[in-house]
Amino acid sequence: MKKVLVAFLGLNLILPAMLYADCPSKSKLKEKLKEIFHENWEIAAVEEIKGTELCAVVVKSGIRSMTIYVDKNVKYLFTGNLFDLKSKKNITAELSREYSKVSLEVLKKLEELTDLKFNSGKDKYVYFISDPDCPYCRKLEPIIKKWATKNDVEIRHIFYPLPMHPEAKDKAIDIICSDKGYEYVHKDFEPKNLCEEGKKKVEENIKYLSKIGVTGTPTLIGMNGQVHVGLPRREEELNKLIK
Repeated sequence: MKKVLVAFLGLNLILPAMLYADCPSKSKLKEKLKEIFHENWEIAAVEEIKGTELCAVVVKSGIRSMTIYVDKNVKYLFTGNLFDLKSKKNITAELSREYSKVSLEVLKKLEELTDLKFNSGKDKYVYFISDPDCPYCRKLEPIIKKWATKNDVEIRHIFYPLPMHPEAKDKAIDIICSDKGYEYVHKDFEPKNLCEEGKKKVEENIKYLSKIGVTGTPTLIGMNGQVHVGLPRREEELNKLIK
């Protein structure tokens, strides 16, 4: 049997004892999870972890996914990182990458919401969801622009001002209303042109992105639907958005 290291956060939660020869069905798990967490999560997948008595349950809420583990007898449930010591793989991280994707319907809507574009990639693109005053978005901007130029990728920029940055919303509105260039997306300036069309557009961005589960910036969504939240640590993390 493979050796597995389970690193988990918080408290084990006990479910009613039920005997299953294999992993429990999605419908049964959905019912049990709703009883415990009071959330109507979509269950994207139930996968057996080979060599163990564990089943990985991938749940989704909007663009975010989370992996929960249950034993086959459904006596215990836990969350956290599951490592395969033989292969040195983080099973939880791999499952998160695999299922952290948005649908084609969401991608089409993001194209409608795009406020600005940088570079003209032939057939490769990423959506860069940012707040004009987000410090991590500002750090990411030169990195992603360099990467996009190098790899012939189009950046489709969508403004998502957060409440913690009081001037961000007006800046986004001004950039849209004044048709400012891409160099202004994270630039410090005093917003003056707050046209109604710009206000309506930014409100539409906020409403839709909140609905699909975007909670912070920067958030990158690739042409393949893959989602990356926060600053990428390696170029390979950006490359995965266009594969």
